[in-house]
Amino acid sequence: MQTAKKSLIEVIVGIWVLAVIVILAGVFFVSNPLAYALGEIVGSATASLMMFHLYHNLEIELDLPEKKAVNHSRIMSAVRSLIELGVLAGSFYISHWVLPYTVLAGLFGRKLAALAVPLVEELAKKFRTGEK
Repeated sequence: MQTAKKSLIEVIVGIWVLAVIVILAGVFFVSNPLAYALGEIVGSATASLMMFHLYHNLEIELDLPEKKAVNHSRIMSAVRSLIELGVLAGSFYISHWVLPYTVLAGLFGRKLAALAVPLVEELAKKFRTGEK
């Protein structure tokens, strides 16, 4: 499970690196920069918490029989989706404080960061060995 923990940390770092990039890329071009930044922070925090939830549930599911593990996985996936939808829907009610578009961008950061982990590891490996 040590590599799973390392991957979890890599994904969470990736989420926050993407958050900083999104904030710096757009905060100067919007009419309400505070809402823009807070939206990205809320979305990225939610994405980070969902990654912790996913990691915790994977540990549980590895100890369950196959059928129960599959059912548990489906239920927990639905729970994560409902939480993310709830956060996004809630941001529409307080859009003067938290911009829904950047909440969505922060939530997508979880997907992008997870997809980027193998690429970053490959680049780091090439950098360490000095390959071109």
